[in-house]
Amino acid sequence: MQMGQLPFIMTNSITYAIKGRDYLNRNGIRAYIERTPKGKDNTGCGYSIYVNGDINYARNLLKQAGIKIKETGGNRTL
Repeated sequence: MQMGQLPFIMTNSITYAIKGRDYLNRNGIRAYIERTPKGKDNTGCGYSIYVNGDINYARNLLKQAGIKIKETGGNRTL
């Protein structure tokens, strides 16, 4: 991962994004929420969780917690 870029996990709603962010933060993974970048979300109402850490580990944690995710995305430049 290049400096200033974070991978992201797309969710279907702000509710799942908030739950996911909070769950990751409680488990030691720094994460924050933003609207999914234009062109990445076909529904137009998605939110993404940006992860400062291992994206695969974060995705697995969210799945185990029952948090619905759409897919993981590329990097977001800060």
